Amino acid sequence: MVGGLVPLVPFSSVDRSALRWIRTAEGPEEFTLSAEDQPLMVLRWSKRGAGSARAETAGGTWFLEKRGFLNPHLTLHATETGPALARVSVHLNYHRIEFAGGGQYRFHRAGLLVPAWQITTPEGTELVHLEPTRETRKLEGGAVLVTPAGVASADLPALLVLSWFFVVLAWFEDEAMIPLEGPNAPAGPPGST
Repeated sequence: MVGGLVPLVPFSSVDRSALRWIRTAEGPEEFTLSAEDQPLMVLRWSKRGAGSARAETAGGTWFLEKRGFLNPHLTLHATETGPALARVSVHLNYHRIEFAGGGQYRFHRAGLLVPAWQITTPEGTELVHLEPTRETRKLEGGAVLVTPAGVASADLPALLVLSWFFVVLAWFEDEAMIPLEGPNAPAGPPGST
């Protein structure tokens, strides 16, 4: 249920070609994925800026976490302590999503100056186009366009939650840098001016 009010609907019962993530709570963050006005999934962090979250769908619950520093990766689990169902390996110019059952995808920026992301097959067929939306510097949600090939993918719900988890974690890191930027930023080391 979204905020305990509206039951989540199954992915198979809605048009999955145009979806949206909307921030539905703050501190800790919560985002809801919807098709028109039908809520499909809720992604909740246990605390602000944490590297772990819980996703609820009509079909069940997933647990997500970020691990590693020098070799960062994200994982998706059916239980908090169970084996990973999927993993996002973070690379410099693209990221790889691999499922325990064998499915593999690429997750990358849509363009050099474009703040959007794409999920494609290894051959380059686009499945998902994800464009975060913000108000000033605050992440408010994201528009999700799913191609016919993406709609047909059995991995679509997991791809959507993994990619959004990645985007929000990256946004947390950017927001943490705000106090270090601009006219009110702390001065550099003594004697550096």
